[in-house]
Amino acid sequence: MPPDILPEADFRTLGLEPGCDQSEIKQAYRKLAKKWHPDRFHSQSYEMRALAEEKFRQINEAYKRISSTDKKDRPQPRAKAEPAAQSAPEPRKTHSEKVVRKKPRKRFRASQFAAAFLFALIATAAVSQLPSFLPYFTFEDTQKRDEPSQIVKPQETAEPQETAPGEKLLSNAPPAPNLLPPEEKADPDRFFTLGSTVSEVLLVQGAPSRVHGQTWVYGLSEIQFKNGLVWKFNNFDGMLRVRMPASTADPAKAPHCITIGSTENDVLLVHGTPTRVETDKWYYGFAEVRFKEGRVKEYDNYFGNLKVQLLPSRVPGAQASKKFFTIGSSPDEVLEVQGTPTSIRGNSWSYSFSNIFFRDGKVQHVSNSDGTLRFAPPPEPG
Repeated sequence: MPPDILPEADFRTLGLEPGCDQSEIKQAYRKLAKKWHPDRFHSQSYEMRALAEEKFRQINEAYKRISSTDKKDRPQPRAKAEPAAQSAPEPRKTHSEKVVRKKPRKRFRASQFAAAFLFALIATAAVSQLPSFLPYFTFEDTQKRDEPSQIVKPQETAEPQETAPGEKLLSNAPPAPNLLPPEEKADPDRFFTLGSTVSEVLLVQGAPSRVHGQTWVYGLSEIQFKNGLVWKFNNFDGMLRVRMPASTADPAKAPHCITIGSTENDVLLVHGTPTRVETDKWYYGFAEVRFKEGRVKEYDNYFGNLKVQLLPSRVPGAQASKKFFTIGSSPDEVLEVQGTPTSIRGNSWSYSFSNIFFRDGKVQHVSNSDGTLRFAPPPEPG
């Protein structure tokens, strides 16, 4: 089967048109593989690493299918004719006439030594870190939690307070077996929030299973303190009884989705308490919302966890006049054609695995990797 009748998706993945020769296919593959290699994204967010791995896998699979089909269509070399049988077999050599040939000794290349040394380092590091992961699986809190009836909010007082029970856990010393006074027990109907004190967290969560400096560990979840108050948290396995309440004067006017410029309270009204809070970054599962001065500036919604919508700034009731966008189009023109982006990071908009780059409020570059963009390149001059 010739390459020009392969599925067009494989050629689009490599940014080519069906019928390209082998040299063009190899050149496009090497360029995209270098661009999306996962090693280039090791220091970025989990979502970008997952995106790079998925993109790299699609590029390799498309190239393999195209290359394998191209090899099948090439003429196979003829098998060499076997030499004619000799009329008489050669006389058998005696033991003294036999020449003993030694097999060549295998030599290890420098790359093999480097790979073995790297593997040994990784194995040593993994074994040394293994004991630190074991306590994460020793928690005993498996009871079913009911709906909240009370949220423990941070105390608002300017008077100096005595050291609360359990605040000594902020040191590197391991937690004591009993952290609460005998007359107080953890309340299953309370919740803590950002800014709660150490003692308030103890009343809600009880004793942590492990302490790392300013971080308390509950199962696979963590709470980070700063100056004795809750600063960050990661409710990875749902162990934390944390709640970030939202306020609204009129429930009927509560937003149904978020957008660029939404406040933190708007995000809480739409999505509730985040799974993880990192100061100006909120996470809902694998989705991420980034704030600047208390308003949404960027987001990543590759897995569709967020209810987000961006609308173009046009006259109400007016219909989109264009079916495609091109180089030099404005963000509003792109929104009219493509709708809400999957992700916004700086001047880059993503729609699935395709990207649009803006400069000075105009489209400057387009990477239509998966063919989802309704993009029309500008006509060539002349």
